Amino acid sequence: MKHRIRVAAIIVRDDSILLVKHVHPETKYEWWVPPGGGVENGDNSIFDAARREVWEETGLNVNVIPEFKYIREFFDKENNTLNLEIFVEAEIISGDLTIKNVCGNGKDEDYIKSVKWISKEEVGEYEIFPEIIKEKSFWVKRQSKVTKYLGRQTS
Repeated sequence: MKHRIRVAAIIVRDDSILLVKHVHPETKYEWWVPPGGGVENGDNSIFDAARREVWEETGLNVNVIPEFKYIREFFDKENNTLNLEIFVEAEIISGDLTIKNVCGNGKDEDYIKSVKWISKEEVGEYEIFPEIIKEKSFWVKRQSKVTKYLGRQTS
């Protein structure tokens, strides 16, 4: 079994969240997630990895808040990989929403099909990970800076 650290940025604006649509090239299974991906050798930190991944998948430059919002584990059966996924919050600095940066970027271009803002009223209509995004508690502003462990997802 392999291990992978994945970091994703939660970007919320006007009661909507920025999510990236993935489609499995063979099974056509569709899911939406906050922009993110694996930490690479050239990244100075997981926060740098989050900035890089947001730019690659959305065309946006962001300021990453250096705190952990959520931590989750999931096992990718297809690649026999246990992923430790860290979610951080980010704010947009500049850029135009696009997925053009995934072209020529390995497997991402085979999976990533679009990026868009999805409102809190619409999240129930999509297959979204982490699933906490669909819960009312996700949309309530909290003063606490406590990191929430979301457990290990199985399936």
